[in-house]
Amino acid sequence: MAKRSKKDFAPHVTGDETQCCEAEGCTQEGIYKAPKSRDRLHEYRYFCLDHVREHNKMWDYFSGMGAEEIEAFMKDAVTGHRPTWERVGNISDPQEKLYNAVNDFLNVNRKITKPAPHVSAKVRKALALFEIDYPYTASALKIQYKTLVKRTHPDRNPGDKFAEEKFKAVASAYKVLEAHLHES
Repeated sequence: MAKRSKKDFAPHVTGDETQCCEAEGCTQEGIYKAPKSRDRLHEYRYFCLDHVREHNKMWDYFSGMGAEEIEAFMKDAVTGHRPTWERVGNISDPQEKLYNAVNDFLNVNRKITKPAPHVSAKVRKALALFEIDYPYTASALKIQYKTLVKRTHPDRNPGDKFAEEKFKAVASAYKVLEAHLHES
């Protein structure tokens, strides 16, 4: 469907020649364009102002179309009547895929990341807390656990509620990651 500009709706004057209004029995100048039909939107009939208004009131783009055709038109209108393709692949975490693609693009020397196998949200959250990447090893998990426990232990941070909550989160995240490691 072609985009129409303001000049398509403006009075159409052809210079020296004047056209009569195409409405039956009208003798006024036909300077306003109206499309001939839905199939021929770029072919026009010329009317005077009164008759073009009357034509526009009676114009029904969907006349002669069935309900299914109208629904198909409406569905197709969402994409501007342009072809679309289905998304391919696992779109479970599009933000992560976008993040990896941007990093791969910006860090040319960095090794290209491979898509990680699907892991639960609980495991991803625990990995983020531990600041380690998937796949991880038991030794890497243990080293990071010891580091985080030393940093957040309540004996080392007396009276710090945030450190106490973080310590609890580290302990539960360790259990989640350890269980996931044994499942794999």
